[in-house]
Amino acid sequence: MKQQKTSLFVVIDPTALHQISLVKALLIAKLGDCHIHAFLCVQKDMKEAGAYASRKDFKRKTMAQASAWLKTLMLPCKLAGVPYTTEVVWNDNWVRRLVRSIEKSTCDLVIKSSYHHGRARRFFSKTADYHLMHHCARPILFTHQEQEWESDRILACLDLESDDSQHARLNDAILRDARAFAEIVGMDLFLACAWVSSINREHLVLKPQQHEIGAEQLGEHFELAAECVFLRQGPVVQTLQAICAESDPAIVVIGSLARRGIRGKVIGNTAEKLLDSVTADLLVVNTSTAS
Repeated sequence: MKQQKTSLFVVIDPTALHQISLVKALLIAKLGDCHIHAFLCVQKDMKEAGAYASRKDFKRKTMAQASAWLKTLMLPCKLAGVPYTTEVVWNDNWVRRLVRSIEKSTCDLVIKSSYHHGRARRFFSKTADYHLMHHCARPILFTHQEQEWESDRILACLDLESDDSQHARLNDAILRDARAFAEIVGMDLFLACAWVSSINREHLVLKPQQHEIGAEQLGEHFELAAECVFLRQGPVVQTLQAICAESDPAIVVIGSLARRGIRGKVIGNTAEKLLDSVTADLLVVNTSTAS
């Protein structure tokens, strides 16, 4: 994620009166040198086209109405002097079309509103959030509330237990994007590390005499004060939830590794579980971003 002239890709929800994602994007844009691209996908049942001369005329009229509505939504950006562009498309699979538009764009960050879902729905159905986490190659900010952030903390969650290079690259990407975002919005960066068995030293640059790894050693390695590091042993999801409750961050930054099939459904994804259990906005960095 670039630190200047950040391009924000905002997902507009055609079913919502209040566009949480757009409010947050405008807030970020006012804090940094940003450009907003608003994406709106519409699709209606052709059974509603009965009053029109043709299906083509129905589609054209629907697209015109959507464009006019989006133009109204963007008025606060215009009044604030924030540069923006808009994109209105017609597609019956809006999530897949969204991913294609993101891939074609040069955006640095995707912003999407999100609402808590129960475990059953996450397990048995693939929500739009799930698809984006697994298929979007850009960092995604899932935002729950439209008001300004009350906390001045960004909490970056790292996996220091896994020993593979993929997790190491993902940790680097998480820190990179967390630092860049913290600079844009003027927040302080904190670090959370939850581990079950042991911390892997392979990807850490520590002094030879340092046998134990604590907050002070990790803070020195990641160039943070020791009081900005939360290092806890325990089940990862529950431990990170406890750290979030204690530190009260405005934004939690976490990585996402895509898992396919039954294994993915059973094991799940830490980012998905945090999305439904923390009040903070969630900035998700996936393996495509880290590669």
